[in-house]
Amino acid sequence: MLKCEILTSRNGIFCTSTSLYRLFLGGILGISACLAFVGCASLGWVAPTETRGSATAETPKSLAYYHFLKAQQLLVAENIPGAIQEYETAIKNDPESPSLEMELAALYQRQGDVKQALAHAEKSLRLDPKQQEAYFLLASLHVGLNQLEDATREYERILTLDPENREARLFLATLYAQQRRYPKAIRTIQELLRLDPTLVVGYYYLGRIYLETGRLADAKKEFLRVLTIDPKFVPAMFDLGVTLEREHQYTRALSIYRRILRAHPRNSKVWASIARLYLIMNRYGDAQKAFRKIKELERNDPAADFNIALICLEQKLPDDAIRLFRPLLSLPRYQARARYFIAMALEEKGNLKAAALEYQLVNRESEYSLQARLRLAYLTFQLGDKGRARQILNELLAETPKQEEIYLTNSYFYEEDNQWDLAIQALSAGLGKVERPREIYFRLAVLYEKQNNRPESIQQIKKVLELDPNNADAQNFLGYSYAEAGINLDEAEKLIREALRSKPDSGHIIDSLGWVLYKKGQYDKAVAELERAHRIMPQDGTVAEHLGDAYFQSKRYRDALRLYRRALVLDNANTSTLRKKINQVETFLKGPTH
Repeated sequence: MLKCEILTSRNGIFCTSTSLYRLFLGGILGISACLAFVGCASLGWVAPTETRGSATAETPKSLAYYHFLKAQQLLVAENIPGAIQEYETAIKNDPESPSLEMELAALYQRQGDVKQALAHAEKSLRLDPKQQEAYFLLASLHVGLNQLEDATREYERILTLDPENREARLFLATLYAQQRRYPKAIRTIQELLRLDPTLVVGYYYLGRIYLETGRLADAKKEFLRVLTIDPKFVPAMFDLGVTLEREHQYTRALSIYRRILRAHPRNSKVWASIARLYLIMNRYGDAQKAFRKIKELERNDPAADFNIALICLEQKLPDDAIRLFRPLLSLPRYQARARYFIAMALEEKGNLKAAALEYQLVNRESEYSLQARLRLAYLTFQLGDKGRARQILNELLAETPKQEEIYLTNSYFYEEDNQWDLAIQALSAGLGKVERPREIYFRLAVLYEKQNNRPESIQQIKKVLELDPNNADAQNFLGYSYAEAGINLDEAEKLIREALRSKPDSGHIIDSLGWVLYKKGQYDKAVAELERAHRIMPQDGTVAEHLGDAYFQSKRYRDALRLYRRALVLDNANTSTLRKKINQVETFLKGPTH
């Protein structure tokens, strides 16, 4: 948005140039804003002069304008350092000009001198506190420094000045999302769409937030709305494919990605998604063809090797992943990422000591530092050095006390030692510090459940739903808790069915639905759902036991016995309970009427 305002005063005519800015967003909402500012060269300004005979005396204003024009000429010639020097001189002659301060701040930003850019932008605001462009620039600078709370404050100030500023509202929503303040992000975009119901990008980012928070049905709805308005909106098409993948609708996702390729056949990111889907679908020949296409498109581009390595890691091929990641260690841009994922691959191979060494080498300044040190603490604990593991966590807590993951990891250490009360204390320590303790509340619910304190467990999971009303896992947890307790069964069924709308292929949620139907005495319906859950999770002993119970109540006694016996050797099996049930059914089948 470029506009130039000519402001008249008693001392002459001054030009204020606002700025051209664009927002660039990337990742499960990774956000970075970059503002590029353009000066105003069309002033039509004649400097005031004083005439004494034939001599002309230059005023400070006219000298400021002269150096401003020289700066513009140097900008045309792409001589940024020279333009900065001319602006500095112009400001010396006109120190009360907010527009000159803004232009200089923008140039320092282009040069990467954040300190000077901040100083001049802040001075511009002191001279003119209602100057929206300065707030935009400050927000951009704070985002670049990862000072998201400061950036958020600047956008909020713009909306105080101009409540209908749509760009500020969109930027603000994306920042809220990056800080995991999802309800606020959603409300901000919904208000934006109220102001402009035709704003396609608003529906798109709303879909992105829903996708980030696991609200897959809502995400799909928004992406389809975008494509109805603009069928060629490729980002919405791509994220629709991602949503379908997460719903395990792989064939439909593949068709969406192929649709993108018809218009953009050289899009390597889409080819990478197709390659991943082929691997998931065990179509290895097609996957290899897709990989060859990526290499053809991105010859000598390390991004291709990086993406392929990630896919190998996802598909449990750690040796192939390490082979592809190793050469990337020599490239500064990829070094921290490659080292982090090499460590993950070594973990996958069971080589914990080597993995721990790689995590130690991840650059402390990189975006992977926190996760690498958390993994290091975890592996150190697993290798038996519990004191060192806790020391690593304490260092992290001192540096970044607002990170939810640290409290979760600390609690895990106590859980491993069966110190449930200390695990709960470790989690509770984060409640007054992290901004959105959703995962902490969820884990507290699990711990209280393990202590057989179901009322407290239910209270904690309700707090998760207060923060995230459409959290499918929390809905399922609460619904299953009600079913286990034999209370609120209608509400339990409603919660579980809502969870299924977000995760229609989740075996755990389908099992919960079957179990609540069983508790309601609807045994035939329960059998249908539990059979479906067992097909999805054939190695889960709890699901098999539930299905055995439903068979027994449906008078399918031999099927019940078969499931109980099978459940004995499966994961999560409650062997003592199962043996009692097996004895009960065997005795029943030996009876005189059977």
